[in-house]
Amino acid sequence: MSNKNYKIAEDIIFSAAIFKLSKGERDIKLSNKEAELLEMLCDEAGSVIARGKLQETLWPNQDNTDTNLNRQILSLRRKLESIGLLDAIDTIPRVGYIFCAPVEISGEEEETVATDNIVPTPASMPQPRRQYSRRRYDRYFSPKRIMLFALIMVSITSLVIFIYHYANANTLRTINLSHVSLYMTSETEHALKLNIATLTPLAQRIPHYEDEHVSILIGKEAISYFSIDNKNKLLSENIFLLRAGHPVMEEVQCVVATMALQGENVSHNYYNNPHTVVRYHSSCLAPENWVEITRKSKMIVTMNREIVVATVIATDHKGQTLFNLDSVGDVERDDDDIAVEIKNTIVNFIDQKALINNSMVATLVAALTPPKQKALFIQLPGGIYLSSYMGGVLSWPSRENLKVIQRNAP
Repeated sequence: MSNKNYKIAEDIIFSAAIFKLSKGERDIKLSNKEAELLEMLCDEAGSVIARGKLQETLWPNQDNTDTNLNRQILSLRRKLESIGLLDAIDTIPRVGYIFCAPVEISGEEEETVATDNIVPTPASMPQPRRQYSRRRYDRYFSPKRIMLFALIMVSITSLVIFIYHYANANTLRTINLSHVSLYMTSETEHALKLNIATLTPLAQRIPHYEDEHVSILIGKEAISYFSIDNKNKLLSENIFLLRAGHPVMEEVQCVVATMALQGENVSHNYYNNPHTVVRYHSSCLAPENWVEITRKSKMIVTMNREIVVATVIATDHKGQTLFNLDSVGDVERDDDDIAVEIKNTIVNFIDQKALINNSMVATLVAALTPPKQKALFIQLPGGIYLSSYMGGVLSWPSRENLKVIQRNAP
């Protein structure tokens, strides 16, 4: 133990030889180990001292001194804090410790000798010790801690975004009246910037016929109008493509008016048809150049797979074939909902003139022939389905479509 005196933080004196801390008139007694530890920290103020070096110096030739060092560090911190020196000893995890307070040597205690005639020399005068004043924000905002904070913030932001999207998942919005069901997904609401609740007055104005129920789906690209009357064996489905630049509210009003005024001319009764047939119109005004899509599907069930083979035939209002497609896909079922992953689509025939001149034909071909698409069919009340085609359209399964034509045994 040396005879050095250390001035710590301007107003605290550490007398190493007598194991004492002094501040003003207050003295704090240190143990032998505490004094040795503090002297080492003061001599290396501003630098990291490894735990191993402290242990070897304070407890030479001893093993398992981790607990001893931790105890001395804790005790010394408390005594420094008791005289107002906070955060003086900083821990560098898994490395060692650093003394953060400014330190300078104020002199050494020596035996009393006659010094009246001794002229102080530069060597005997108090020498300033290296000072290190590490502010608290220097420790708390080190590059490593800033990086850790940034990573935590990114993680929290990602979690908040995930929770937001989960809470606002693509759910089905519904308005149910006695004779009308109006559907729209939350995703479509967001895309079209329309709240389904604003359409309630329109739904209420739809004519009510005995035993008939109407289902309307507003999709991103089209409005589906499905009506069924089981008593009179009437079924029709019309899909009206949305016109560019027209508000959705206006489009819904137009569809409702068209079906009310000329429903018999626009629709066809598919009740007894063995296949699914849907009539597409280029706009809500239902011009004569509609396209009728007939889907003939067969199911093949093996031990591990369920496969659907479908033929899609499109005809115009004159009965002329516009295109003919074959597709095959894997079927996945979740209760009553169905997902079909299309593996391959074969174009058997396309009327090139119609494809070029009729935008609706081009739209339908594009919707039905993307490579390896996954089509979703969500069952709605009444046995109809919300299909993911064209941003959402209604569809219905005929008995023939669901017929299993082959069941391979293992």
